[in-house]
Amino acid sequence: MANKNWDDTTNEVTSNWVKFHVPLEDKVFGTLLTKRTMKSSIPGKESEDVSVYEIKADVGSFHNTDDKKVVIPEPITINAGEIWSIGGKNSIDVQMRNIKVGQKIGFKFMDEKPSKTKGFAPSKNIKIYAPKEDDGSPKMDKQWLEEQEYANFGVE
Repeated sequence: MANKNWDDTTNEVTSNWVKFHVPLEDKVFGTLLTKRTMKSSIPGKESEDVSVYEIKADVGSFHNTDDKKVVIPEPITINAGEIWSIGGKNSIDVQMRNIKVGQKIGFKFMDEKPSKTKGFAPSKNIKIYAPKEDDGSPKMDKQWLEEQEYANFGVE
């Protein structure tokens, strides 16, 4: 029976969230699959909507932190084809307004600015990159778009 041990821990699916901790090293490039909103999980802000961007990665890496919030030196490698989520914030959301689903984009952690509010974490400056075709149009993932068109053929 092929599905005998379907709930074995080795088959557990985990969420892939990109975290930005090391400036100029933490980055991801790929295809924007979805833009969606969800309720914040930050204490005191649970009623607020936050944007989430899902990327089918081409390449990338980022650093995680341990239980004491110390950056782990060995980066996590983002492999081609993996799906990763990136949480939005105002500075990211503004840059993402003109990005289309299916477009090739990159997120890169540039630097941190001290918080203007004492006791709050520094603000992370994340830049969005959107490569262009030779004619100046946005670089789109044509193969992925064709797959979506095929998968949705006849669906209204």
